[in-house]
Amino acid sequence: MKIQIKITLIFTALTTGIILAFSIFIYIVASKSISASFFHRLEVRTDIIGHAALVENKSLTSIYYAIKERHFRNLPSEKHRVLPATITPKIKKTIHLPASFFEELDRRNTSQFFRNDTSYVGMRIGKAGQQVIVISSAVDLYGLAEMNNLKNILIIGSLIAMIFVFTFGRLFSNEVFKPFRRIIRNVKGINALNLNQRLIIDDTKDDVENLSRTFNDMLDRLEITFEMQNNFVSNASHEFKTPLTVISGEAQLGLSVSGLPEAARDSFQNIYRESERLENLTSSMLSLAQTGFDGKREQWDNLRIDELILSVKEAADKIMPDNKVEINFDYLPDDDRKLVLNGNKTLLKAAFSNIVLNSCKYSDNKPVHIIIRADQVYTIIEISDQGIGIPDREIGQIFVPFFRASNTEKYKGYGIGLPLAHNIIRLHQGKVEVKSRVGEGTQFITYLPFCHF
Repeated sequence: MKIQIKITLIFTALTTGIILAFSIFIYIVASKSISASFFHRLEVRTDIIGHAALVENKSLTSIYYAIKERHFRNLPSEKHRVLPATITPKIKKTIHLPASFFEELDRRNTSQFFRNDTSYVGMRIGKAGQQVIVISSAVDLYGLAEMNNLKNILIIGSLIAMIFVFTFGRLFSNEVFKPFRRIIRNVKGINALNLNQRLIIDDTKDDVENLSRTFNDMLDRLEITFEMQNNFVSNASHEFKTPLTVISGEAQLGLSVSGLPEAARDSFQNIYRESERLENLTSSMLSLAQTGFDGKREQWDNLRIDELILSVKEAADKIMPDNKVEINFDYLPDDDRKLVLNGNKTLLKAAFSNIVLNSCKYSDNKPVHIIIRADQVYTIIEISDQGIGIPDREIGQIFVPFFRASNTEKYKGYGIGLPLAHNIIRLHQGKVEVKSRVGEGTQFITYLPFCHF
C-alpha cells in the first residue's frame, strides 16, 4: 500500500473516531436532557394528583383535575396510582418495580425509573398530617421520536463527514507528497547511462530539500566510483594483455628450440597453457566488471529480439558447428511491437550466447530448444536443454562469479559466463529464472521489458 493512501486512511480513521465520539456525546447529553425534562413534567402531574387526593373537601378535587387537564393535558399512556404512605410487600408485588425504586422513594421522598420506553415517577406527598404515595407512569413519544430523529441525523451526518474527510484527506496527502513523487520520477530516470544527471533542488528549507541534497550527494559518490571502475577496467584491459602476450610468445619460442630437454619442454608447455588460461580468465573478468557500469560507450538502440536470437544461433554455429540449437517461432506474439527492446545489441548477444553455449556444452550437444513469447510487460525467451542439470542446493549460486556446480568437473569453464549474462540482463531491467533437474536438463527463462510505443 502506498504511503499516501495509508496516511489518508489513518487521517480518515482518526477523524471518524473523533466525529463518532462527539456524536455519541451529543446523543447522550440530548437523551439525558429530554429524559430530565419529561420526568419533570411527569412529577408536576404527580404532585397535582397527590394534592388532589389529600383534599378533605372532595368537591375541590375536581378543581385540581380541571387545572391539570386545562394547563398540562395528559401524556401518552399516562397512568397514576395513589397508595397509602406505607406500602406493604403485597402491594409492591402488584406494581412490578424494582426494590431500588422504593428504597430511593423512602430515602428522598421521590424516585425515578425508566423501562421499556416508559418513565415512572414516585412521590411521597404530605398535607395536614396526611401522606400518600403517588406512582405515575407515561411514555414520552415525542422525546423518543426526537431521539430517533437525532440518531438518524448523527449517523447520516457522520457518514457524510467521513466521505468529505476521506476526499479532502486524499487531496491533502496528494498535495503533500507531490514533491516526493517528483523526486521518485527523477530518480527512476537516472541510471548508468546518465549518472551525471542531478535532482532539482528547491530552496524550501524543509525535509524535501534535505532529501534531494542527500540523493545528489549519493549520485556524486556513485559517479566517482563508476568513473574509477571505468578507468581501471579500460587500463587493465590493455595492461594485462601485453605481459600475457609476451609470456605466451616466450613460451612458444622456447618450445620451438630444437634439442630442448624433456623437462624444459614440459615447463614451457605448462607456461604456455597456463598463460593462455590466464588470458581467457582475465578477459572474462574484465567483461564481467564492464557489465556493472558499461552503457556509456556502447550504443543503446531499439532492436528486435527474434533477430538477436537468430544472430546468437549464427554465432553458436561458428563456435560449435555440430550444435543442435532449435528456435521455435510458433509462440511469437501477434503484435510485433512486443518483440522490440531498447538495449545494447553487443551485450545482449553476449548474454544469450553464454546461456546457449553453456546449454550445448553441459548437454554434450543434445538438442537445445529456444522459444520466444511475450506477456503484457515482458518479452520472454526460454532456453531449454537436456543436459546434466544443476543440483537443487546449488541452483541459487549459479550467478555467483567463479562458482561451478559440483557435477561439472569434466567440463572446462571458469564460472564467468552465467554471472556475465545475469549482469547484462539486469542492466536491461530484466530478470532470469532457472528451473533444473539433475540428469534431465535445465531451463533458463529470461524476461526483458519491451518498448511501449
